[in-house]
Amino acid sequence: MSELYDVTIIGGGTTGLYTAFYSGMRDLKTKVIEYQPELGGKVSFFYPEKKLYDVGGFPGVLGEDLVVNVKEQALSVQPTIVTGEKITDFEKQEDGTIVLTASTGEQHYTRTVIVASGLGTYDMRPLDVEGSHFYEGNHIHYTIQNLMQYTGQKAAVISENRVGLDWALALENVAAEVHLINRGAEFKAVYENDLEKLKQSGVHVHMEAKVEKLEGTESELEGVILDNGKQIQTNHLLVYEGLQIDKSLYDQWGLVTDKGRLPVGTDMATSMEGVFVAGDAAVYPSKTMLIASGFNEAMTAVNSAKSFIDPKAKSQVYSTVIYKHGNNE
Repeated sequence: MSELYDVTIIGGGTTGLYTAFYSGMRDLKTKVIEYQPELGGKVSFFYPEKKLYDVGGFPGVLGEDLVVNVKEQALSVQPTIVTGEKITDFEKQEDGTIVLTASTGEQHYTRTVIVASGLGTYDMRPLDVEGSHFYEGNHIHYTIQNLMQYTGQKAAVISENRVGLDWALALENVAAEVHLINRGAEFKAVYENDLEKLKQSGVHVHMEAKVEKLEGTESELEGVILDNGKQIQTNHLLVYEGLQIDKSLYDQWGLVTDKGRLPVGTDMATSMEGVFVAGDAAVYPSKTMLIASGFNEAMTAVNSAKSFIDPKAKSQVYSTVIYKHGNNE
């Protein structure tokens, strides 16, 4: 049998990472399983260049900075991290152990589970241009994560959505040159002030244009050619042309759902014994869909998992007690 964990967290976004940290505080052997190849979840995908104002202790924090901090916090308690795996099946054994099976066939054994995987999994629509596979990851990106990597570089954004427009404006602050390529005649889901900001910026906008060819060596992107014949020099190509969304598999896992989410009480327990939830996947009266809410639910879910494993355990712990001999000693 594979190694047995006390807590396995499904989802490596900000809620899942904070869950891992608090699980470590409770001295629980912890594993995190994330579908994407990188940690960070929807904040990394959708808000890396945006300032977030609803997280306690931060008057305003960039999404990518929040992810970096939460990741560092989680890794400080040394959880096992698994990326690139999608859990497709739950199986409860006679001794109470839960076996999680991934689409890869890999199996994970755990005493409890905390679901922190939101409303499902998603992938960015890939760039459909010959040779794009040579540049995936290093020169073609599907998120603006790590904004400073574009410092002094030439960058182009392919998008007809507000997300792409926001990326282009953010890149203008660090990149030497920025192009925004829109295959349509207008931008979708934008406000008038967004268009005004774009107009006043130094971003080069190309409407009703499509990337037809990539130029460069097999390891270095040097530029793109549009279907109107125009050539653009660029080192980085950022692509946002919509999402491929797969709904959650909670029903398939054998959990009771309510419109795709997991109904819970104050203990964050789902319908399956030993399975708890935190973050957007949870639903209860007056639920708020905020990052801060996920952090609070994470602590409750971990405390419930601890009590499930050891009914005599304390209901909660205080960091001031745990770390009293820490950095301030």
